[in-house]
Amino acid sequence: MFTEAQVNEAIAEMKAPDVTSWELFSQVPNFKVYRRSVPNSSLKEYKVLGSYPDLPTRYLLRAYTDLDFRKSWDSNMIGWRALPNHRLHFTAKFPWPLYPRDYVYELRTQEFAEGVVCVNGKSVFDEAAPERSGTVRVDDFRQDVVIQPTEDGRGCNIWFGYYDNPKGNIPSSIINWAAKSGIPSFLNSMRDAGLRLMKTDEENGVLDEKIQPVSSTATPLPINC
Repeated sequence: MFTEAQVNEAIAEMKAPDVTSWELFSQVPNFKVYRRSVPNSSLKEYKVLGSYPDLPTRYLLRAYTDLDFRKSWDSNMIGWRALPNHRLHFTAKFPWPLYPRDYVYELRTQEFAEGVVCVNGKSVFDEAAPERSGTVRVDDFRQDVVIQPTEDGRGCNIWFGYYDNPKGNIPSSIINWAAKSGIPSFLNSMRDAGLRLMKTDEENGVLDEKIQPVSSTATPLPINC
């Protein structure tokens, strides 16, 4: 989970990115994707900065964390199941001919002042989800997302950090291709999914939900699995 200081750093980067040690990897409308090498490793970590001017915080959060709904829009998702203690078992497709990868991780949300929401996921070991034949277990993984409402409340700014070790002798060309095409595709699909949720609420008469805070508490909030 992020500290208040880490959240403040992420919010500051939304206005003035610290990219001293990062390279601009790809760019799509409203978003820039940066990456850098992980020390003593051939792996990369990624940082995404941008905004959804027309997607309020709560709809992005719902699209991202409602994993049953996510199956309707994330083409790389094979499936998921809930584990005890806010843990998840998530299985994802990898480009052919690679085996699927699965992740066991703890996922939590926190809400901070002024409607800022943070989502953190980190790989853990859990006996309830043993490794399976035909699937590669990713046991070194983290994702951190900070979502800040725009001033008008009708959109949100995003700071997204991601790293995993997919294991295997995967050519760097495949990793680069997957990241360069996959990250923008994921961002676009998530926006479309959030807008679908918002449209459904509007059709059902929930007209003001898009400008309300996620909750009224500032304490950490677990994901409801």
